[in-house]
Amino acid sequence: MLRKKNLEPKIFYNFDLESFVPADHFLRKVKEYISFEFIREKVKHLYSHTGQPAIDPVVLIKMLLIGYFYDIKSERKLEKEIQVNLAYRWFVGYDIDEKIPDHSVISQTRRRKFIDSGIFQDIFDEIVKKLIDKGLVDGNIIMSDSTHIKANASLKSFVPTKEYLESLDKNSKEDDHISNKTHCSNTDPDSKLMSRPGKPSGPHYLEHRSIDKSGLITDVFVTPGNASDHVTYIDRIIRQKDIFGFDIKKCVADKGYGNHKIYQDLTDMRIEAYIPLRGSTEKKKLEYTTSDFEYDSKKDIYICPEGKILTRYKNSRGTWKTYIYAASTKSCKLCPARKKCTNNKTGKPKLLYVSIYQKAVDYQLSKENTKEWKELLTIRKYLMEGSFADAKANHGLRWAKMRGLKKVLEQSLMTAVAQNIKKMLSIINKKKKESFRVSIFLFNNLIKMLISDSHYDNIICIVKTTN
Repeated sequence: MLRKKNLEPKIFYNFDLESFVPADHFLRKVKEYISFEFIREKVKHLYSHTGQPAIDPVVLIKMLLIGYFYDIKSERKLEKEIQVNLAYRWFVGYDIDEKIPDHSVISQTRRRKFIDSGIFQDIFDEIVKKLIDKGLVDGNIIMSDSTHIKANASLKSFVPTKEYLESLDKNSKEDDHISNKTHCSNTDPDSKLMSRPGKPSGPHYLEHRSIDKSGLITDVFVTPGNASDHVTYIDRIIRQKDIFGFDIKKCVADKGYGNHKIYQDLTDMRIEAYIPLRGSTEKKKLEYTTSDFEYDSKKDIYICPEGKILTRYKNSRGTWKTYIYAASTKSCKLCPARKKCTNNKTGKPKLLYVSIYQKAVDYQLSKENTKEWKELLTIRKYLMEGSFADAKANHGLRWAKMRGLKKVLEQSLMTAVAQNIKKMLSIINKKKKESFRVSIFLFNNLIKMLISDSHYDNIICIVKTTN
């Protein structure tokens, strides 16, 4: 019989919110394995002992996490989604008849309390410690890379800085060229123009990320878009050792981190570097390398494979800190091995650039052609690219949601927290399935063994007892 369904409001409802959350729901698993109660203790000193009760900070962080889990791009929309989604309500601890905290509460709490508290770093660190306790992260191999985040500002927002305008003569005109030295965004002053081959232009931030060989994230740091990859690298490695107690054996990164000083620092820390030397793949490879030149420490000279002498004539400036040794023009010009030794086609003598950290450089690059070197760099590539791709495609890290270095760092940290929790639950679920398969396999083998030993009656007995 055809009948129209009408909604008939009731005065009283027998309603249990938890029963409406599916047993296999993602947030139910998050609540089972992760406790966020530590947050309350971390921020307790930021709240007054008098006045009206504030919204529980655990609730606010859980609300934010839902936004990062499901890529809800604005806090206004986040409030509306939690209002109508029963699983979201259950996760933050609000019953069906309770009003969800207004989106402005999150922004005001961030601005007034959380911005300088370090709470988002604390949350990230606690999750990593949880992963360590579960045996999912050991920190023996750390892989690093960086990715760009489009700032919440446009190129049109870049205006000449006060210092630049003051440096101009009265009669000189402003240069049309925009650079970080002469211009600054009046929308987001912390963002900087990024100029890298194959990368987008405009105002950006850089997220520097480290992961364990499991693919789980162990460190996140944000700098303006014009920063070099290697600048903060060693500090972040030291931080991971200090905070998490990692016994780091190997560090893996691309050539953007291939700095002489980094090789020296990692050598001092007894860490093996699997990092190509910056610029080493851009030049035409020669048969003669620095290692083919013999050094005489008493005379401070190098002797080339053809027996010519190279003397030190100056030190280079800048961050590379190298000694420059040169042969005479006469000895190099007619040398039969010239094409093996230098790419210079003008007849100038061979210049040998020797780092003040050359011993460490030679030591770390000595394994460059080994199978392990290639394997680790390949693993790093797909793990890092996969981690960044997931962050941008599924968690909103392609663009900065907020303005300012501290707020973009918050976004990066919370994105990493969401990714780590998701991956942790995925690994746990996978291990449970594997354990179940092993149990079935062992049970089947036991049955076969009993049958082969003519213990069929015992099996029938077990079956009857079970029934």
